[in-house]
Amino acid sequence: MINPSKDADLLLLQVTDPEARDVLQRIQMQRERIDGRRLARQQALALRRDTGGQHAPVGQGTLVERLVVFGREHPVVCAGLVGIGLLVGPRKLIRLATIAMPIVMKLRRSH
Repeated sequence: MINPSKDADLLLLQVTDPEARDVLQRIQMQRERIDGRRLARQQALALRRDTGGQHAPVGQGTLVERLVVFGREHPVVCAGLVGIGLLVGPRKLIRLATIAMPIVMKLRRSH
């Protein structure tokens, strides 16, 4: 991808005074950094696409990411948990959550 403004900047570098030359060089360096970031992002997206969308191991990432990965890897377990939740009912689920959440938060702090 050829950018005509880059070519014009190179011509200006030869003609302009030193202060303007410094500014144009900084602009050129910034454009190169931006292009490098864009290319790195494209490569990362292509790599993620080529690996088949596999996620990070379960031990990495936020809690939500780990739950999503666990759900994708173990759909039968998740279906069983949903079934048990439906059988138990919302009142008991809330009671169990109020008991379990402090324990989970304590384990996360100590980890």
